[in-house]
Amino acid sequence: MPGFQSIIDQEKPLRQLFRILQTGNIPHAQLFTGIEGVGKLEAAVRFAMACNCHKAEIVVGHSASAEDKLNRKFSTDVPCDACKSCRKISSRNHPDLITVDPQNKQIRVAQIRELHGILAMKPYEARYRFVIISDAHSMNVEAANALLKVLEEPPHQTFLILTAHHRHDLLPTIASRCQHVRFHPISRKTLITYMKSQAELSDLDAGLLANLAKGSLSKALQLATSGWLARRTWILNIISADPFKTKSVNPLATLLAFSEKLALSKEDLSEALEIMQTWFRDLMVLPTSPDKIMNQDRIHDLERAAQHMDVQDAISTYEAIQTTLDRIAGNANPRLVLDVLLLHFLGLYYEKDRRYPV
Repeated sequence: MPGFQSIIDQEKPLRQLFRILQTGNIPHAQLFTGIEGVGKLEAAVRFAMACNCHKAEIVVGHSASAEDKLNRKFSTDVPCDACKSCRKISSRNHPDLITVDPQNKQIRVAQIRELHGILAMKPYEARYRFVIISDAHSMNVEAANALLKVLEEPPHQTFLILTAHHRHDLLPTIASRCQHVRFHPISRKTLITYMKSQAELSDLDAGLLANLAKGSLSKALQLATSGWLARRTWILNIISADPFKTKSVNPLATLLAFSEKLALSKEDLSEALEIMQTWFRDLMVLPTSPDKIMNQDRIHDLERAAQHMDVQDAISTYEAIQTTLDRIAGNANPRLVLDVLLLHFLGLYYEKDRRYPV
């Protein structure tokens, strides 16, 4: 897709990048901040493409004359996606596009030292070499200090773009040497429209996914295409049902079987627990802000559950789920912590039966 049209709902940061391209005064280091899935990395790659696109006429450097700047035009169709340079950068196969990504959730000093060695050489073929450091906030202290040397003495014809969640996640000495470009969460309305155009979703399902994505396009698309909606239905059907009112002769066995199924897929476990959290979060806000519940399609089930569960119960269960998430993140045995959580559920319903007898 020519230009920057693939980056949606980011009018302000794109205007900032267009101004940089039009003037040709490209900073040696830029910092793109924002939550995951708002287009930071895509914008960084397309910015590198625009600077090297064969259709672009950009003079880089503060020494460009006023006449040059006035006569220069930057088309919104640049990068063109068609020239040799654009295709190679887009496919990440350009020798002068250098990417540094976290390894095991961390950028280590060895990676930055390797970068030093690469930058000691001249660019191979591009007019302007670009280094993109993704999730720069994951640099350890040694890596960040090593990067300072590059920022203090940037190589000729080389530009760095760092991405991070927040500016304050980086060392002040790093952030202060970068021009800041802030990307904002994508609006709920835009997410709904985009998802409906990409997947066959009802207004209700698209709205639900937009709520859960919290402004992240990649998160919304991942939820829409991963079978998340069907998994959510299965989970909510179980946790919203009163085990003492079902046909099951053994509610404990029912919940423990549920725990066993959840534990089989450790990769999806955090997501399953977050689905549970949305249910009890909705029970907390339902009495005062029914318009802000996340599971709008289950409003009647929530109202029925709220008749037999007070807000304090919902809060304690939400906290119990968060404790379970924390323990799993700390490599606790998934089956054991799930069993403890579901026993909490059982105790909650048992107390409820005593308080609200039929």
